[in-house]
Amino acid sequence: MGLIYFGSVKDGALKIRNKNALVLDLQSLEGKEIEIRISKKKKTRSNEQNRYYWGVVVPIVKQGLIDAGYSREKINNSEVIHELLKSMFCPKEELINEDTGEILFLPPTTTSNSTSQMMDYFEDIKRWCAENIGVYIPDPNEQTSLFAE
Repeated sequence: MGLIYFGSVKDGALKIRNKNALVLDLQSLEGKEIEIRISKKKKTRSNEQNRYYWGVVVPIVKQGLIDAGYSREKINNSEVIHELLKSMFCPKEELINEDTGEILFLPPTTTSNSTSQMMDYFEDIKRWCAENIGVYIPDPNEQTSLFAE
């Protein structure tokens, strides 16, 4: 992955947000070959998806793991569950040193996922939970009941 800048095109002209940072980054690449890619900005995960993930998916996975016999002390908060899920279902990204060829792996992240990538992530988690710990995770906006009447 490289540097990412956002902007728009108006009347055939490129308008870059945070142009000063772009200029500084270009200066740091003086004398190097670069690659420029232009693409339509993808829609990143929505606030609704974020609320569903932290308010539904993560708590259900946590309780499912506890019910399945995993240590409550080790999975004591939502951030631990989030890190576990990312490690299971998000790809690691390579960071390549262009001078030496050395490859480091960045930790997986969901931050830049598009809305469709987040839906795929949710489906992977839901499938794993159903198959491995016997837990059902409802779809977003699916009506559920906490108490049987």
